[in-house]
Amino acid sequence: MKAQTLSMKTQYAWLKSAKPLDYSFKGLKTVDGGSIIFFNGELKNEEKPLSTRVQGIPRINKRTNRYLTGSFWLNNNYLIHVNGLRKLAERLLESADHLSWLDLSNNKLIAVNPEILLFPNLTVLYMHNNRIFDLVEVYKLCKLKNLLTLTLSGNPVEATTDYRQIVVYMLPTLRKLDNSPVLRSERKPLGIPYSKCIRNRLLTEYPEDFKWIPLPPAPRPPPPSLITNRSPQNSNKSVIVNFI
Repeated sequence: MKAQTLSMKTQYAWLKSAKPLDYSFKGLKTVDGGSIIFFNGELKNEEKPLSTRVQGIPRINKRTNRYLTGSFWLNNNYLIHVNGLRKLAERLLESADHLSWLDLSNNKLIAVNPEILLFPNLTVLYMHNNRIFDLVEVYKLCKLKNLLTLTLSGNPVEATTDYRQIVVYMLPTLRKLDNSPVLRSERKPLGIPYSKCIRNRLLTEYPEDFKWIPLPPAPRPPPPSLITNRSPQNSNKSVIVNFI
């Protein structure tokens, strides 16, 4: 068992250092169904990855016809979702479980697709310059227990008040966010830095994760010092009576 574990770690380290599988700038519209569909709608299952950016392509296991790499680049395309990404990775990569670097930057993604969470050893995730606007979507990434590097700059979510503080709070494993190291001072507990809207949605969508957060207090009744009463002399007018 120990030898097997050591072998898996060695394989993971080797795949992590291999050349990336580069399908950037391909005009990809979707990867649904484990295939690659291009912007013009033409299906090309045998489309070859780019080789110019990284001076070559990953080695191929001749027995399985899959690429020996732990890095998959799908940046600078037209992806609006990544449904079928896990199936595609299983078809193209020798070990989808060992995927460590996924580049989805410069696409049209509006959400963190659950498919991204199906890669347990993902350490680097690029999602900058997309259309993600909701911090609750970002919270999904806490399921990636090995995630160290994340980019979200260029998404509408970046304009959220206390954006960086909240993302660091949500994803405690991060060491780098938007190409800037996460400082120790940023990890100091500063209470719950969520707006009321985000906090209530997290409580609703992830009750087990946030059951320790008390529910918002019920609205207080108006103070008894000011009440409205009607004058017996003029029933059409209201007067303010102060109780001291």
